[in-house]
Amino acid sequence: MNFRRFLRPECIALSLETRAVPDEELPEDFDPDDERNVSRVREEIIQEIAGLLENSGEVNNGRRLFRDLYNREKRAITAVGQGIAIPHVRTLQVKSFVMAFGRSVEGVPFGAPDGEPVHLFFAMAAPPYEDRTYLKVYKSLAKALLSGDTIERFLTTEDPNDILFLLKNVS
Repeated sequence: MNFRRFLRPECIALSLETRAVPDEELPEDFDPDDERNVSRVREEIIQEIAGLLENSGEVNNGRRLFRDLYNREKRAITAVGQGIAIPHVRTLQVKSFVMAFGRSVEGVPFGAPDGEPVHLFFAMAAPPYEDRTYLKVYKSLAKALLSGDTIERFLTTEDPNDILFLLKNVS
């Protein structure tokens, strides 16, 4: 699978801004895994992901794309475990199938089934009529991420073009 067709360097963030612990003054009993904090993190991450997808030039309305992604996330968490989440949505807010990649080196609580923080976010958005591409890419991406030391390489690379190279070599 040639992910480069869908994922451009400008849609890659090697250091997402959202943090598990906000910069503000916190109560002594603050728990980063508290559902309110996880919801805050989820919303902020989805906002960042929507912004990355907008960088593709294929987004009709960024606010509506965020809303669609966030509503999809509220219905079913897209964290799959092993530090990975694949936020995805079919929406009229994109002109064609697009992808984004975001990384949180320290990891954030995202409601993963294994309870571990999420480090890697592979986002996808497609128009409702592009089911075939959407499902094919999702399947190829999931298969690629299950191979060997791939996750570690995604965590340590320092160049957006290396993300594209990694995806090309693991698919």
